[in-house]
Amino acid sequence: MNFKNQYNTKAFRENPLICNVQFTSMRSRFLFLSCVFLLILGCSKDKFLTNPSLRVKSFTSIVPIGGDFNAVLEYSQKNGKINGDSLTIIRHRYNQKPVPTNIQTTDTFATILNSDPAIPNSNSAEFSVTLAYNDIQIDNGENDTIDFRFFLTDLSGRKSDTVSTGQIVLLH
Repeated sequence: MNFKNQYNTKAFRENPLICNVQFTSMRSRFLFLSCVFLLILGCSKDKFLTNPSLRVKSFTSIVPIGGDFNAVLEYSQKNGKINGDSLTIIRHRYNQKPVPTNIQTTDTFATILNSDPAIPNSNSAEFSVTLAYNDIQIDNGENDTIDFRFFLTDLSGRKSDTVSTGQIVLLH
């Protein structure tokens, strides 16, 4: 038998058959471990876009008496459907004057979204939110400065990040 002593080692010169088997075994282990690593890497699930994503595209910055607040939101989710998801809207007031105790008010609004039949299974969509002046204005004798924060919860319970409008002035 004639084996090549590529590293010119004493161990190889004394027992070339054992050393050659060790080199071959190490190469096959390296190949096997590389394949296992690539298989694990290839089979890992991409969780980057499984949660819904929400973005404020535009909004009404000044709402006159009797007018409506309107915001246009963009939604996206990998393999998502907007139909049946819930949108939560949180009002944040900037006014220093407190709300009178005799006024019943809520700062959180929730709604179930129904999609347009033209985009029932779309990965992304654009929709608008409209709130009437009387539902968002707190009559405390002055203009009200607020912002709205939105987050979306899909049917599986996954939540989007909370997005916010800029400041909105509700005229009094």
